Amino acid sequence: MDKVKCMPFIILCMLLSGCGAEKNTISTDTPTETAIQTSEIELKGETESSSKNATETTAESTSESDTKTVAEESSETDMKTETSPAANTDTENTAPETKYITIDLSTARETHPTGDATAPFDLKIVSEEENGIDFANEWYDSKGLSLPMIGTDWNNFYDDNYQYLWSGEELYIFENGTGNCLYVLTYPTDKWYINGNNACLRDGIFYGASVTNGYAQPDTCFMFAYDLEDNKLLWRSADQTYNSMNFILKDNVILCGYGFTSEDDYLYQLDLHTGEILSRLKLKKQPDLLVYQDHMLYVHTYSYNYTIEIE
Repeated sequence: MDKVKCMPFIILCMLLSGCGAEKNTISTDTPTETAIQTSEIELKGETESSSKNATETTAESTSESDTKTVAEESSETDMKTETSPAANTDTENTAPETKYITIDLSTARETHPTGDATAPFDLKIVSEEENGIDFANEWYDSKGLSLPMIGTDWNNFYDDNYQYLWSGEELYIFENGTGNCLYVLTYPTDKWYINGNNACLRDGIFYGASVTNGYAQPDTCFMFAYDLEDNKLLWRSADQTYNSMNFILKDNVILCGYGFTSEDDYLYQLDLHTGEILSRLKLKKQPDLLVYQDHMLYVHTYSYNYTIEIE
């Protein structure tokens, strides 16, 4: 009976106890689900951020790779262009082939082609000074003049268009500006006087000289003109008209000198086109070097210096 009376109370307690348990269960489960959801959101955010960063990194890497590839390809293309044989074709083709020519005057005699006569210059000696047997360059330096020589061996000289270099019995002719070697001339005779600038190239015609030191003798000390394109002798001057260390081409006249011990000493004018003697001016000593400037010819000899006006 007592148990029956207490039954409602017991059931009530059990119900109350069950509600508390359910409440506690709900209270416990809710934070867990929230935490899981939060974790999922954060993970999703991190994933999206990582994906975005990965995308940006990939894009940057791709951009850098593309840029680098383009730069490398451009560089390789430029390098191929620079090193390509076709790219150098024009440069190589601009350099003319060197012509090797042998000039043999062993059987040549005085010869002059026909042509219009050239008038000689009027020469007037302005001053004649003893030089005490000095060096030519000392006098020329005092006049503010210089010889067209290169170095101190007297085997390398130049003019407005070419540079000339003696090497053994060969004369190398280089073009000013480009440095191209146009001609190598071989002189197969011991008569060549390889000293000073006794050579000149003008319009394809080479002007040179054959000199033997010593007293006058046949077939020595003359000038000549040689056509390098047609490979033929144009003229040969008379003997004993040249043994100076240089000559000067002015307009259609060649100015040069000849002289020796116990022989007369002259300053000659030769026709540029025929080699004939136009005139000669007697000096006290053999002319060895000549410099022309401003209508004046400065002639150095063994013991005298001459200043000569040219009209």
